[in-house]
Amino acid sequence: MKSTLLYFMLLIFGTSLGQNSQMDLETYFSESEIEDLNLITDFFQMELCGDANRSNFSSCIKNSIQELANWEQFYVQEKISWRKQKKMYSKISDSTFHKIWSLCKTWRTIEPKYEYKEICFGQNEKFAQFLNEIGQSNHYIKKYSDRLEGVGVFESGKFLVWNIIEHPENWNLEDRKEQMFLAIHFLTQNDKAKRDKKALRLERRDIRKMERNQKRKKKTVPNKA
Repeated sequence: MKSTLLYFMLLIFGTSLGQNSQMDLETYFSESEIEDLNLITDFFQMELCGDANRSNFSSCIKNSIQELANWEQFYVQEKISWRKQKKMYSKISDSTFHKIWSLCKTWRTIEPKYEYKEICFGQNEKFAQFLNEIGQSNHYIKKYSDRLEGVGVFESGKFLVWNIIEHPENWNLEDRKEQMFLAIHFLTQNDKAKRDKKALRLERRDIRKMERNQKRKKKTVPNKA
């Protein structure tokens, strides 16, 4: 009898937790937007690890963390198909997309000059508040959110992966809201790297030119006796 009562208490308690988590999201997003956020997060997990089972998200990140740290954004670019990401965008509503992102005009300040569109923060107050809530229990996300609101751009996330490695106590990778944050972050970086092919070619050319100049400088430095 006691075990039966305990079972029902745990069942009710567990259901309440699920409802509260859902209600937290509903503070910031509509029902259809929450469905889209889950689609975005499932897509990211599938591309990164080949598995969209949500209970495996935490292990997906943990198993990929060293590659993410060593390759930085290049590992994400290697794993996530831009063609599939564009197809994923077509499955979510404009409302969801613009709750998170916008397309901003940007340009090169060096020759050759080139103007193009790049994904950026949608400046939506509800999304900013959503990140602020997650940041109450995660110091890194709080700083990320503050910078996003203050500067208006997504950070490159060079320190994000190392924060997960060095401060795992800050992260609850079982929390769906944190999973959504990570999916949005990495998909943003993939988009920034691949949306405009000409801008990418010019950037790679700049890097090669800089590397050649550095090699020339090393050759011209006289050897000290």
